[in-house]
Amino acid sequence: MEKFTTYKVTFKETADEWVFQYRDTDKVIHAFFNIKGVRVLKLLENVQFPGTIPDMEKWTKYKNIVTIELVLDDYSFETFWLKYNLKVKKEASQKAFEKLSLVEKIKCFNALKKYDEFLAKTGQAKAHLVTWINQKRFNDEY
Repeated sequence: MEKFTTYKVTFKETADEWVFQYRDTDKVIHAFFNIKGVRVLKLLENVQFPGTIPDMEKWTKYKNIVTIELVLDDYSFETFWLKYNLKVKKEASQKAFEKLSLVEKIKCFNALKKYDEFLAKTGQAKAHLVTWINQKRFNDEY
């Protein structure tokens, strides 16, 4: 199974978020995804697209424009199941999770902390994971 290094880039001005995956074997881009934001892909004017890991690392000099994070490579159901921390309806939850695209899985991981904070503030009960996934509540604003 091929391994990847994943970076999340957040544009400070617009809060757009992009995920870039590079193959570990040759450090060349494998895929990139728009996680949040609607603007046309305009990563940085007059700067080359980060097609390799060294290109991405050069972007660190643009700290006033972007934030670059090396992110979790394991977007597996088991990892999310442990993080979600409500151990109910595992099989149904796993089936629903496996139907998600990689972008949606990343959104799940990104939304979880804010969801937990929202529940602590409001006192609401945590939804079963299968419900949370099927209702695409990872897209909610908490």
